[in-house]
Amino acid sequence: MLLVLSAEAIASQAQNYGLGGVSTGRANAVLAETSNPHAALYNPALLPAQPQSLFGFSTALQEVKFQTSDNLKLKNQSLATWALGLSFPFKITKDSNRQGGFGLAISGPFQKLRSFVAYAPEDAFSMRYGTSDSQFKATLGTGIELYDKRLFLGGGLSLYLSTAGTAEETLVGKNPVGRMALDVGLNTAAIVGLYTVLNETQGALTFHQALDPSFTQAIDAKIAVAGEEILHQPLLAKSTLYYEPQALALEAQHRFGSLKASLGLSYEFWSRYKAPILITEAKDNLGATRVTQVGQISLQDTLNPRVSFETVLLRSLTLSSGYQYRPTPVTDLSGTENYLDSNAHIVGFSLSHSILESDFLPGPTQVGIYGQYHWLTQRKVTKSSPTKASLKEFSFQGTAAIYGLCLQTAL
Repeated sequence: MLLVLSAEAIASQAQNYGLGGVSTGRANAVLAETSNPHAALYNPALLPAQPQSLFGFSTALQEVKFQTSDNLKLKNQSLATWALGLSFPFKITKDSNRQGGFGLAISGPFQKLRSFVAYAPEDAFSMRYGTSDSQFKATLGTGIELYDKRLFLGGGLSLYLSTAGTAEETLVGKNPVGRMALDVGLNTAAIVGLYTVLNETQGALTFHQALDPSFTQAIDAKIAVAGEEILHQPLLAKSTLYYEPQALALEAQHRFGSLKASLGLSYEFWSRYKAPILITEAKDNLGATRVTQVGQISLQDTLNPRVSFETVLLRSLTLSSGYQYRPTPVTDLSGTENYLDSNAHIVGFSLSHSILESDFLPGPTQVGIYGQYHWLTQRKVTKSSPTKASLKEFSFQGTAAIYGLCLQTAL
């Protein structure tokens, strides 16, 4: 029996680009920004600190392009995505001024719920870009005010799917038969956040647990001739579907009149990365177990600095922009594996127009455009001991971009 895996998955939309509007425009530097309908994902401690309920929706087009050596080919990508966010602050009791909050953030591609590809150990693939950078993702968050409008605590869960199954196939003459069972599991990753306010300065600290959904498929293949079994080959195939690293992030924001500016730093635990490589286990004719051999690659945790600002123009226009430096966790590509990644410079912007509350709108509303552009610096690779399936020398670089429309309204 042959099992064919045909799909594509690397990371989520939120990790690579943000969830539209201000979060994308400010290069994800919104951990201390209360005007964020996706607070459940970025920092659930913001939910009880928001002055009003928020709804946000955005849709965008992502594009990834690679420039590589003639002897190396990486797939470009174009993908339409969407994101929706809701937040509901509330009083904990009728007689109390202490606030609580609840929120939801969901996002994904229009074409599908989730897809993934599993590579052979020597295949070249982009760690972050170039296949499907958007998996369906849902996050629920809640928060509580700890102290006098000054300190807030929040927590949340990101929900994602993993799959495991078994299959049996018997090839008998002209009538092959088989059975299969597949379980789809719902897994969670925790988010914890703190938010504090001191006059015109806000601060935030967040922790995001790693997302590491997996695929496991057990196969029991048999071939029989004239009713007699001539081959019995059990197999086990498994792979990571996609990976988002565990992360700690710290951010500070200050208001200077009509200008808000923020400075942040994120520490990402990429040394625990699991590649989407298909691992196969099978027994040989002597009964010994054979397992796909995967070489070691040098990975490091990374520090990602970011800065952003937001200002009001002409009363009804708000301009936001941000920059983030994303260093590569791949320190050495000279081995047999080809986890392609490079340092990236990221610039974002958003421009929104404010519409006052009216009979047609439940509250103050903003409509706008946003975008983000990534420059992946050129990286030249020389293999120390290339195999027949790998290249001796090659280089690659690339760009990634997202452009979209957004709507945000107070409820």
